[in-house]
Amino acid sequence: MSGDAGAGDRPLRARVEALRGELEATVARAAERERLPGVAWGVADRHGLVLAGATGRASLSPPLPADGRLVWRIASMTKSVTACCVLLLRDDGHLRLDDPVVGYVPGFGTSRLPTADSPPVTIRHLLTMSAGLVEDDPWADRQLAMDEAGLASLLRGGICFDTAPGVRFQYSNLGYALLGQVVRAASGMSLAAFARQRLFAPLGMAATTFDVAGLAPEARATGYHDDADARTPEPILADGVFGAMGGLGTTIPDFARYVAFHLDAWPPRDDPDPGPLARASRREMAQPWRPGPAWPAVTELTLEGYGFGWVVGRHARLGRVVAHSGGLPGFGSHVALLPDAGLGVMAFANRTYAPARALVAELVEQLAAAGVLDRAVGGTGAAGAPAPLLAAQAWLSDLYREWDRERARSLAAENLFRDKSEGTRAAELSALRNRHGVLREVGPLRPEGARRASWRLVCERGELAAWVWLVPSAGGAVQAYGFEVVEGG
Repeated sequence: MSGDAGAGDRPLRARVEALRGELEATVARAAERERLPGVAWGVADRHGLVLAGATGRASLSPPLPADGRLVWRIASMTKSVTACCVLLLRDDGHLRLDDPVVGYVPGFGTSRLPTADSPPVTIRHLLTMSAGLVEDDPWADRQLAMDEAGLASLLRGGICFDTAPGVRFQYSNLGYALLGQVVRAASGMSLAAFARQRLFAPLGMAATTFDVAGLAPEARATGYHDDADARTPEPILADGVFGAMGGLGTTIPDFARYVAFHLDAWPPRDDPDPGPLARASRREMAQPWRPGPAWPAVTELTLEGYGFGWVVGRHARLGRVVAHSGGLPGFGSHVALLPDAGLGVMAFANRTYAPARALVAELVEQLAAAGVLDRAVGGTGAAGAPAPLLAAQAWLSDLYREWDRERARSLAAENLFRDKSEGTRAAELSALRNRHGVLREVGPLRPEGARRASWRLVCERGELAAWVWLVPSAGGAVQAYGFEVVEGG
């Protein structure tokens, strides 16, 4: 399968397609190593699906080959969809994120807060996993089919807190189930109906559904769990109130549209914003609003915290990462968006808690090693960079070649030679040039905003990473610059 959302970035798509064999081999090895019945995977850019594949079986009996066009349950990857629905209602003026939850879910008011000085639990607390509710993965994963009467009964019995609201991150599926009820109260529609009307239909996600149990067996992947030496199919869990935390089913082409929708929020820009959720709100979702726990590291990725339905972090070489895993009885999944590189990678597997995060990390590293992800921030190259940054890049690169006093003063801000004298700066550049040799090539500019950027200098004896900061006032004066040795370069 390949993208059906337009040509997009043709050179990028061609580079990804050239890696198909290597990526397929990585997925096949992971499936064998982890004893996964089947895996569907895909790569998307801001225009849609770029590349997809599958290996193994979506069903063992009757046999059904794995196929990304089948519906796979993506578990907690659902949470960003629920968050999108909340923000759509916020943007429409139907709720505020700092509203108390009890105003939308009155039954929640029977739960006693853990301390006398606890603040009311707000919608923002639920979105950012900071409501103080108990971490509940093992229990909540079996609650998908709970109906509204069951939730009302649960709330009447009182919900226990682990900490006071607003104190720290505590992963709560119940919190996202409550957000589903907030959407119902604010919109007058179930979360499933609201998401279908306001999100899935505008994005063309026709195969995406919360009612996975209602699909014909040949239209969906079957989930399995391993018990000793036996592999057993998991009963398909019906759609219920806990679907807001992890009940969604989707295909690789459909979810690629959703990934493209979020990638397209970057970088901030002036062109028309067709929605359905504003680009600014999508970027708001991808901020680390609540510091997370010490998640185990995968490759060079550092996780910084939880946003609105997304885990947010940074990759040492690839910039911003926006991701989420999913795990349910019978399924494991993961998606990683790399907005600064303009790509997203996803993998769905049909074994309980399959380690899809590690597989996605492997695929990302392969793409990076091949240079596919070596792109400027926001997917824009030098042609899209602000002119003052391009001028500063040329200025500093010229000074590396040869210090020229008049040239140096032409873009120096008033602080530059007060912070460190012209003579000292000239001597430092001379020593750098003596160590690394003649400048052979100036790499593409990597803007980090409108007033900061970095790029690489390929020298006779290794590579340097150069950077500049421009002043906040009008013009292109340089307030600071620097060079770092690129290890292995």
